[in-house]
Amino acid sequence: MINLVYDMETAEFLPMIIHSFDVAKISTLMMKRIDPSAELINIYITGLFHDIGLISLAEIKLPGALLKIKSSSSSWGASFQLDKFLNETDNDSVHGIISYKILEKMDLLPNEYLYAILNHHVPLDKLDGSNREILLTNIINVSDIVSRTLRENVEGNLSESLIGLEKVVDDYPMVEDVRKALKDIISSPLEFGYILDDKPHNEKFFKCNVEIDVQKYREFLKAVVLLVDLRSPFTVRHTSGVAKLSRNLAEELLKTDFDGDMMYISGLMHDMGKIKVPLDILHKPGKLNKYEYLAMKLHVVETYKIFSKYSKIAEFTAIASLHHERLDGSGYPWGLKAKDLSMRARILQVADVFTALTEERPYRDKLSSLEAIRIIEDMVNKGKLDPVVFETLRSMVKNGFKIELSDMVIMDFFEEVENIEEIKKILYFEK
Repeated sequence: MINLVYDMETAEFLPMIIHSFDVAKISTLMMKRIDPSAELINIYITGLFHDIGLISLAEIKLPGALLKIKSSSSSWGASFQLDKFLNETDNDSVHGIISYKILEKMDLLPNEYLYAILNHHVPLDKLDGSNREILLTNIINVSDIVSRTLRENVEGNLSESLIGLEKVVDDYPMVEDVRKALKDIISSPLEFGYILDDKPHNEKFFKCNVEIDVQKYREFLKAVVLLVDLRSPFTVRHTSGVAKLSRNLAEELLKTDFDGDMMYISGLMHDMGKIKVPLDILHKPGKLNKYEYLAMKLHVVETYKIFSKYSKIAEFTAIASLHHERLDGSGYPWGLKAKDLSMRARILQVADVFTALTEERPYRDKLSSLEAIRIIEDMVNKGKLDPVVFETLRSMVKNGFKIELSDMVIMDFFEEVENIEEIKKILYFEK
């Protein structure tokens, strides 16, 4: 799971992902000193995902905002200005609420850690939780400040960063155990070096033996999908649409909840590799040239590379990475033919094509369901897509089926929240 976040390093996400690694590592090193008996993976995950709401909010409020963060590197690590970015995108720290709701739905953390995510920008003297909640919140808050201080000047001038860090240690409000732990970390060249090298290094701080069940994996994937789809206004609804249609088709054809869940998760995974596709290609208004088209096609290979290292989800990976294959062997990247493609893979192929056709793209308007059906029927007649899956889809459309898309992919996390209208106001910046 942690390595999956690392695989998402791309131009616009890089500064925020590195910052998240910083906070995860610093928080874990502090907790290791303050409470050696604690489950260190909990504080690491808290630090890793504390700003997931900020990344989401920035792309909703100011599309492309993440690209504007200055990012350059030196032998010590990357440099960027997160304070300026935070002030421009969320000076009221609304992102803490969104991060909290996403992590709550993922069901990965005990409540006291969720409290820390919700309140990680609240000043120490304003916190009103238990002693444990206040400690955890202060650890995340201080780690966040330390990361921002270090990354402000690290490029070519580490000494300036360390001067700023000394001021944080001396003057910033923190629980005394936190201050003592921070001083100890700074005095350790070995550990401090791991903080500055831009990599997760979770294996250095704890041994992860946590098993994630299917439901938790699904919710985790939805959070990661949020970051992938929000890269572009043309993909913001695509993955959730494919996942939901795949589930509906599987329930009609295969008749089991298990197959429906399997197809939903595979649908969430199918376009993960698009995190590596440059935005200028995703947003190009005209036809892609052959080199751009090749770069786009590589997203399937990237999806496979991201997930193939996890043997326990091999069946999901096999379905997700075959969504551009075709029954006549004309698809990519493997050029497989009908005999190699399971019914589950065929379902995902049809769901992906139908969803894409009914969405707006930079080079065309969205098509109606009936127009999309006609195009898919032609593909079926040419031997590219499965006729049984197509007939099921056509029957569903005739009976009034439409892909039920949330207002935004992030709304998947708030469907069951009582104050859903208040959440919408936050996300859409209504008064």
